[in-house]
Amino acid sequence: MGTERTLELQKVIESLIARVGWSRKALARQLHWELNDTDDEDELKRFEERLKKELTRPTTKPELLERYLDVLRQLPEVEKARLVVPQYVATASLDPEIESALMDISRDLSRSLGSKKAT
Repeated sequence: MGTERTLELQKVIESLIARVGWSRKALARQLHWELNDTDDEDELKRFEERLKKELTRPTTKPELLERYLDVLRQLPEVEKARLVVPQYVATASLDPEIESALMDISRDLSRSLGSKKAT
């Protein structure tokens, strides 16, 4: 079952690659090169297909999408574009309602900053 966090992370990744000017295929190639030690073309094609599904299915685990974002944050193209990639860090010390409110504020701020950069 999909989570709100999964859907949010999928949107963040899609927005990021759009702002950098990449296709999903280009994203898959970048991630594959960063995460694997092989240049096997068949394996790369399988990864491209898997990533395409992971970015659209609500059942994708948020941890996997967060891992992809961690890799993307460190790529020179993303750093060069001076894009801020939101990073959520869960804490066990906050009340869940407060944590949810802080996430909402952060999401709204990210959207606001994104719309200002687009203009």
